[in-house]
Amino acid sequence: MTNKNSTHAADEVQAELDKQLFHLKTLYDVSHELLGLTDVSMILRNFLLMTMGNFGAAQGFIMDGNSHTGEINHFESFGFEEEEHPLIRSLGREALSKETFGRYFSSEDLSHEMKALNPGFPVVIAFNIDEESSGVMGLGPKIVGEEYSDDDKELLGTLVNNLAVSLKNARYSEALRKALDEVRVLNKAKDKAISHLTHELLTPISLIKGSISLLSKKLPPLPDYDWKATLARAQRSADRLHEIQNEVDDIMKGRDKRLRNLLTNMVNQCAAEIEVLFAEQLGEGIVVNKVREKINEIFATNENDPVEINLAEFVTKKLEEIRLLSARRSFDLRASIESAPPVWMPPDPLEKVVKGLIKNAIESTPDEGKIEVTVRRRGTAVELRIQDWGIGILPEQQRYIFEGFYHTQDTMLYSSGKPFDFNAGGRGADLLRMKIFSERFDFTISMSSTRCKHLPQTKDSCPGRISECEFCKTAEDCYDSGGTTFEVLFPLRS
Repeated sequence: MTNKNSTHAADEVQAELDKQLFHLKTLYDVSHELLGLTDVSMILRNFLLMTMGNFGAAQGFIMDGNSHTGEINHFESFGFEEEEHPLIRSLGREALSKETFGRYFSSEDLSHEMKALNPGFPVVIAFNIDEESSGVMGLGPKIVGEEYSDDDKELLGTLVNNLAVSLKNARYSEALRKALDEVRVLNKAKDKAISHLTHELLTPISLIKGSISLLSKKLPPLPDYDWKATLARAQRSADRLHEIQNEVDDIMKGRDKRLRNLLTNMVNQCAAEIEVLFAEQLGEGIVVNKVREKINEIFATNENDPVEINLAEFVTKKLEEIRLLSARRSFDLRASIESAPPVWMPPDPLEKVVKGLIKNAIESTPDEGKIEVTVRRRGTAVELRIQDWGIGILPEQQRYIFEGFYHTQDTMLYSSGKPFDFNAGGRGADLLRMKIFSERFDFTISMSSTRCKHLPQTKDSCPGRISECEFCKTAEDCYDSGGTTFEVLFPLRS
């Protein structure tokens, strides 16, 4: 081999080494620039600028979009006038629509619009990101006037593959951020719930204090029948406090023990305050002893063991009780009770589920409306189904209905009314308690609902009687407007 040939071979080897070094350095620089970025627009912008710089291009564009619809999500370009952007976007959409990833397009592959661009794009490549998205990148001519070599295109293909990984990671990060935002919203709702619960606990205590104050003035000079009404009013407030305490206790049995103990202690302190106030105002005696006995009775907690229960007979009995309690209302409460195998449940939580769901249906149904309660065997389970043709629940509220302390009325309109009254409201704890019961006692509870089409917003209100609704000429018009169905499935014992 001559010296001339040796020198030429050495030059070729050096040129190849220089090329490989350039490729490695470019790959490192671009990858390092994208490292840690989670914003898609910033990733595309930085990648385009780095790539243009490494290849010596003065113009370029990059975009990503939906692979199925062709909609562009992000678009970045440099070196072009604003009025040229629509033409570039059109070119990108056309390249995306071909779904030919990893191959370079020529002017013959695309429409004549590509030729209208000056100086045009000698390099256009489409790349796949994931199942739903893809991208397109185009580079203008090199400043030095050289053509893009096969080595250049090979390097650009490698860079684009790395870009696709970065974009995919960014999409995952975006999904995580959205999930985190939703968690923050839920946490805010829980903070509101604690505040709401505190309000509900304080109100009965205030009423009891007022009743005791009246007792202290009226009790000595008046006969028994006159002060009994005031005492009864105090008792109703104590019962309301008891109801809240029961709901919190049932819910917290399935939640964090520390939080449960905190709330239980708070309620027990309220109970102790009631007893002390009676003693201070009335002195020790028969009345105070009766109050003390009642407090011990209503604040005691009982754990029930599961037993076999005939659900048909159980629901029939509860329906009779509910009809008496809601006699002031005017609605059609229908029952379709079929014989079914017994269910395995403690009586106390089963009663809370049955009465709670029927009560919820009654309070959601205007007068002259209808409710249907069904018990039947369904495959390997016994089904309890409560369907009302009431106002229904908005779609955006349905996902939170079992979360607890979430009332579906507008906050400004909310108040706890008398049980079984239309739109009576409530603390929103019943359904959360039922959901926890379902986890503890191995049954399932689900809901489907259609909001009344005449009440599309939370602030919209129903008059509470079908004949007073301006949209309904007959009861059937109301029945066709909305309603809610709860289904409870109790599995048969094997």
